[in-house]
Amino acid sequence: FRYILDGMNAERILIAAECIGDAKFFIDRASAYAREREVFGRPIGQNQGVQFPIARAHVQTSAADLMVRHAADLFDAGEPCGTEANMAKMLASEASWFAADTCLQVHGGFGFAEEYDIERKFRETRLYQVAPISTNLILSHVGNHVLGLPKSF
Repeated sequence: FRYILDGMNAERILIAAECIGDAKFFIDRASAYAREREVFGRPIGQNQGVQFPIARAHVQTSAADLMVRHAADLFDAGEPCGTEANMAKMLASEASWFAADTCLQVHGGFGFAEEYDIERKFRETRLYQVAPISTNLILSHVGNHVLGLPKSF
């Protein structure tokens, strides 16, 4: 049973790392487009309403990346890492989803054009809010096993 649980931890860390890569993709695409796209004679990235969400996505991704690395280090050392793997997956999937949404907003209608590859990855990154484990199950685990709260189900 321990091998099964460890396999699930590895899967969560792997998915979390993928989410970090996806988030970086979205942030890079949003930043590049915000630098290049000009409206009224200036780049749209000069506007705080465009710049600040991209910056927030970067901050969230950087923080999630640290948790992913921490969980991976524990796993590599053979230490218990179930809670850390769960938290890494949750933080990384949320950072990726925020970055995806931000990127799509920055691109506007062009975010749905095939040549930008935004919409396809946007759909893919949504999956990790629910798979391989949903955010609610992660929160239940943390509430019960870390905070000592009674089972919520």
